[in-house]
Amino acid sequence: MASATLDDRRRALRDFAARQDQASAGGRFWRRAIAGVLILVAIAFLLLWLFGFFTTPPAVAELQRAVDGQVAEYAKAARGEVPFESVAGFGAIADKMREMPREYRAQVGQQMARLGQARERAEMASYFRLAPAERQAELDRRIKAEEQRRQQWQAERQKRDAGPGGPPGTGRRTSTEEARNDRSKQRIDRSSPEERAQRTEYRRAIETRRSQLGLPVSGGRRG
Repeated sequence: MASATLDDRRRALRDFAARQDQASAGGRFWRRAIAGVLILVAIAFLLLWLFGFFTTPPAVAELQRAVDGQVAEYAKAARGEVPFESVAGFGAIADKMREMPREYRAQVGQQMARLGQARERAEMASYFRLAPAERQAELDRRIKAEEQRRQQWQAERQKRDAGPGGPPGTGRRTSTEEARNDRSKQRIDRSSPEERAQRTEYRRAIETRRSQLGLPVSGGRRG
């Protein structure tokens, strides 16, 4: 009887030891698995870093510096330190943005949004800073400049369409227009009620004057 009880205790101890070994083996397996995954993640991160995935491409960095300079000039115009019409270079930067490779489109879009917002703020601030009697002449000057840019852009596009390979597909143009509209909507969403009211008043003044001059309203804007 005592011998049987002793044997039962020994079996229980062996079973307990076996279960402990299994648990320990399972823990070692999961620790090794987690360590292996972490090593693979570290290697992947290192490879992405070496291939420049986490760094700004030189072309985008150069464009960003150009935008920084242009935004600073528009800020001066918004404060009244320089005339709005003296700030040149928007069109050249916009053209450079359109020529960027497709894989940089998201980064370029962010820069274009910054530039467009700065230009719009300076354009409206400089207009409302004028005396009411001076505003129509300024609208005429801006509308004339806008029409000249639009005609130049159309001529350049026709020249490109007539070049080797025929006209470009409409998909890219549609995509560009959609991106531009999205950026405009985002700027409006981020603006204050006062800024939205000012923007509405300014656009109404532009369209009213265009109509008086016999020009189509809501004409294509090009900086």
